Amino acid sequence: MGEMTKPGALPKAPHTASAEDELRRLRARLDAEVATRQGVEQRLAQVQAAYSRFVPPQLLDLLAKESILDVDWGNQAEKKMTILFSDIRGFASMSERMSPQQCFDFINAYLSFMEPVVLAHGGFIDKYIGDSVMALFPARGDDALRAALGMLAELDQFNAQRAILMTELPADHPERRAASEVKIGIGLNSGLLMLGVIGGTNRMEVTVISDAVNLASRVETLTKTYQTPILITQHTLNSIRHPADFSIRFIDRVRVRGKHLAQSIYEVFDADPAPLKAAKLASRDTFEDALAHYHFRRMEDALTLFSDCLEHNPGDTPAAVYWQRCRQANRDHTGEAGETDSAAHWRPEYLLGFAGLDDMHQAIFGHIVALSEALQQEAAGSAEHLVTQLVEWTSEHFESEERLMQAHGYPHSPFAEHRQQHHKFREFLDALATEIHNGETSPLRLAFRCQFLLLDWFISHISITDRHLERYLAGRVTTDAAF
Repeated sequence: MGEMTKPGALPKAPHTASAEDELRRLRARLDAEVATRQGVEQRLAQVQAAYSRFVPPQLLDLLAKESILDVDWGNQAEKKMTILFSDIRGFASMSERMSPQQCFDFINAYLSFMEPVVLAHGGFIDKYIGDSVMALFPARGDDALRAALGMLAELDQFNAQRAILMTELPADHPERRAASEVKIGIGLNSGLLMLGVIGGTNRMEVTVISDAVNLASRVETLTKTYQTPILITQHTLNSIRHPADFSIRFIDRVRVRGKHLAQSIYEVFDADPAPLKAAKLASRDTFEDALAHYHFRRMEDALTLFSDCLEHNPGDTPAAVYWQRCRQANRDHTGEAGETDSAAHWRPEYLLGFAGLDDMHQAIFGHIVALSEALQQEAAGSAEHLVTQLVEWTSEHFESEERLMQAHGYPHSPFAEHRQQHHKFREFLDALATEIHNGETSPLRLAFRCQFLLLDWFISHISITDRHLERYLAGRVTTDAAF
């Protein structure tokens, strides 16, 4: 007979081994779930990292988004930035001598030198367009310009490494026989950009849209015309804290297709070989005098002055371009000065529709034209009186504009850009006034600065920056009226 349980006694516990087995099973299942979650999180982190290589995280920051998952069609922001375009010269003919694999290897090797420079100076790559780079710099133009100079320094390193690799190829190798030093052109422009998401339901892209982008691209293409590596616009020059830290000189005025406004562009030649840079600095006054004669269509005098520049500095390619233009103008007997229009006239499209602003703009415009004419006629007394009055008028007008912006709650980014432009204009005007009063600078050169730099800037300011303010104020008036 089996043993009987005594009354009141507890039943025996299940076998200890089975409890331990159940615990192990539960622990194993929990470990598997943790491992699965960790795998999912790791995969999500990898996907996020992959997205960041295609959509720069800086773009998300500017849109105030934490993740690509938060970005949606129509998201947008308006920011002041500097746009940098760079392009390899003659890449099409270079690529014809490469296999597809060699072409991609070359491009990626080149870009591996360029991208870190952009990042190191506070910028980021918006997109690659074949061998071209479009980069954005949210801070001042100093960062973008230093990045451009850094890219040229890295290009020297890239060319040195490439030369070593070429020596390792057989002497009759097509790529070695056709190898040449890689050169690039860089164009910079600054302004307000519309940053946002565009596209359709199934394909969207974060990008920037602005006339400022078109102008930056146009300026980059002009580096081929003048055979100089870096060109910047007046807008970028105005956004640089200390322009005297760089070697800069005026080069030309250009128009973007479809726009009537001429924009001043400048050469930055800090990256030139030391002898060429020194020669350009030594001949800067002669070069500017030559430009003044050219833009006022005094071709014979301009030709003589450009010849002087080339005699002392044969490597000055922009001077050579202008020398050839002067010779062509003399042969054609047209007196045409490229994209220049020496007759300055007020246009109806400069009107904003706000009587107070329009009246003051037209008065300042006419005053600048009168000052240029007085300088051309070498009427020193009249020029001194006009520039003194111009300083007073512009200061008063700019202060009124800034009070207007503050009173209507103008957004911070465009307000800061607007006020900075006012500050730079006053700086330029004060320097011009000092030179007029000193009487040591050629009157024609001062007339050139007045009409082709100061007036260009003022027209651009009205047509772009003030137009932006006008649209904002018009919207506020409409909104206020609705309530």
